[in-house]
Amino acid sequence: MKTELTSLDLYYLVKEFQDLVGARIDKIYEQEEDKGEFLFIFHKSGVGKTMLRINLPGLAYLTEYKQIFPDTPPGFCMFLRKHLSGARIKEVRQKGFERILEIVFTTKTGVRILICELFSKGNMLLIDEDYKIRGLLKSQNWQARTIRGGIKYEYPPEQLITPSLSEEQLKSIITKSKKDSIVKTLAIDLGLGGLYAEELCKRADLDKSKKKPDDKEMGKLFKELKGLFNEKVKANKFGDELFPFELACGTEKHYESFNKVLDDVLTEKVVKEVQDKFVKEKQTKEDRTKLIIKKQEERATALERGSKENHRKGELIYEHYNEIKELLDSINADRKKMSWDELKKKYKKNKLVKSIDEKKGILVVDF
Repeated sequence: MKTELTSLDLYYLVKEFQDLVGARIDKIYEQEEDKGEFLFIFHKSGVGKTMLRINLPGLAYLTEYKQIFPDTPPGFCMFLRKHLSGARIKEVRQKGFERILEIVFTTKTGVRILICELFSKGNMLLIDEDYKIRGLLKSQNWQARTIRGGIKYEYPPEQLITPSLSEEQLKSIITKSKKDSIVKTLAIDLGLGGLYAEELCKRADLDKSKKKPDDKEMGKLFKELKGLFNEKVKANKFGDELFPFELACGTEKHYESFNKVLDDVLTEKVVKEVQDKFVKEKQTKEDRTKLIIKKQEERATALERGSKENHRKGELIYEHYNEIKELLDSINADRKKMSWDELKKKYKKNKLVKSIDEKKGILVVDF
């Protein structure tokens, strides 16, 4: 299963992200604090709703699925809502050839740049046009830089901008490389990663274990390197790997966009992770009621083995099914127009309601 994007993956994704330019932020969601899962919902005139999922430390892609998020968002999400609500996307870009996604917004208080570091442990920061850090997901200390609120943001040590290399620069890098094979030089020194480095060797008909190509091989290698950055998107899946274009190794299935294949494969993992804690938003009210009843039922069945008292609890659920359903329908309707405090106050005198725990999504009834 793909867990992170390569620099080349991000290069092609950013091309597709250009459709976001001009869109406004509608909603921002975050899963549990420090989990690094965000969903940005944008609205663009004439296009409608578009959703961007960012799963730190290494993934960012457009999605068609919105899972359920906590009613009370973590602090950084609240900060982003406060500073980016209604902001319009001015630019989406990749920093050089690094795994850094930047989204530039115009806001009421000026330009703001959302930086997503999709490497190492991952991070997300909001900076102003002077690169001062206004807010961030987490502070970090590196050997070459420090990231914390209130100071100027510094990029990691600058890497090669591989897409713009000249043939002479490529030759110089390979000649000076101390790696024991050309594939390692391409993977590490050029930032292509292992899979794309091997793909480049195949396209150039070059033995990947060779250390230094000759002049003829170097010319072909340079030509194929340029070709890697000018492919027509024909996203595909091969085994557990996902690619923006067709590789020499073959393909299993083509997709209309790189985002589409990422969403198709990776969102299954997202759904699986949240299904035990939250109900899918698209379920009907009746489905939610049945699920709650089922959970109560399963709990009563488990407790039944322990004592007759617990057995009676299971029977009570069935005996008072209509009362429970009416109560849940009433609470669901009131929740749309009331805060949790108002809801608790209203149902405090209800003889059926023992307690309401909004954080865990639990309603305890008593008969």
